[in-house]
Amino acid sequence: MDVEIRIPPQPVALTPGATGTVTVELTSLADRDLRVRLSIAASRAGAWAHGEPPTVAVPAGGTQTVEIAVQPPATAAPTAGLLPFTVQADEADSGALLGRATGLVSVAAPARLAASLFRTDPGPPARFTLTVRNPGERIAVTIAAQVHPPGGRVRITPDTVDLAKGGSAAAHVEVRPPSLFMGGSIPYVVSVSCKAVGDLEPLVTVEENGQSPPRIGKATAFVVTALLVAIAAGALAFGGWERITGRTSPAPPAADAPASTDVRVRTPYAMVEVFQRTGAGPADADAALARLTAAGVPVRLVDSTRSPDLADGPGGLLVLLQDGFPTPEDAQAYCDRNRSLAPRCQVVQ
Repeated sequence: MDVEIRIPPQPVALTPGATGTVTVELTSLADRDLRVRLSIAASRAGAWAHGEPPTVAVPAGGTQTVEIAVQPPATAAPTAGLLPFTVQADEADSGALLGRATGLVSVAAPARLAASLFRTDPGPPARFTLTVRNPGERIAVTIAAQVHPPGGRVRITPDTVDLAKGGSAAAHVEVRPPSLFMGGSIPYVVSVSCKAVGDLEPLVTVEENGQSPPRIGKATAFVVTALLVAIAAGALAFGGWERITGRTSPAPPAADAPASTDVRVRTPYAMVEVFQRTGAGPADADAALARLTAAGVPVRLVDSTRSPDLADGPGGLLVLLQDGFPTPEDAQAYCDRNRSLAPRCQVVQ
């Protein structure tokens, strides 16, 4: 053979629809200048490849570099193994075979989208910024969001973005989660999904936690409560219980009445995770409790319907938490320490 062909031994990873390149070195072993024509032998990977340029001049004893472009079709399935392709060098004038060499490629799944969600305004309404990055080929993406517990409203602007290869885009997410008229805050989760236009399954989903405050703040609630108490006290003074309600005074509780089953939660506390009390929520909550306990993370599961210190939300919630911290900083340290196991952990004061 008059030409030595060197192909890097490392396999080239390809993505369907994208072009990869393999650098080939041609070294002449002849004592004359050569005009070399390159071709790719028939094979699955060979059908995707071509040399640039297809003909190259190689001086006697010299070396030339040629780029082999390999582009699998967008419909190509990822490969479990490696695919070989063979580069052949022939003399352009006589057609005589000058040399051969084999390289390897693999086809990986297309790169998925990457996304992040950051709160920019706690609200109400709460506002978030979604950033979507596209490491793969150009794609049109639809954006949808949900808030849990259900009952809130979400607005996304824009709800469709066109992402160039390697490009990124931002969307604004405005959330009005469900809230109590008066009382404590309700923990909620906003979940944002990005899908290729026409697809059913999301390419990426991101979530962020929040606290929905009551519609009437503590100061106003105190005034309203005090006013209602004053009205009730005045009515009792001028007419008694029977005149107000039309019934006789309620009987005192029986001596053997069961003690209160209220579960108290002391602030500040670390809210680790929140689940619905319906559907798969109880099973998911038990599984999360078992997982964290097995990992040595101190945590307890509290039913919001049994605790006067937790907001219920529609249907009630199951809250994984740890309380009794002396300061919010201690609660934050707990969250930071267990972040790998409890990524949604946040401090409630």
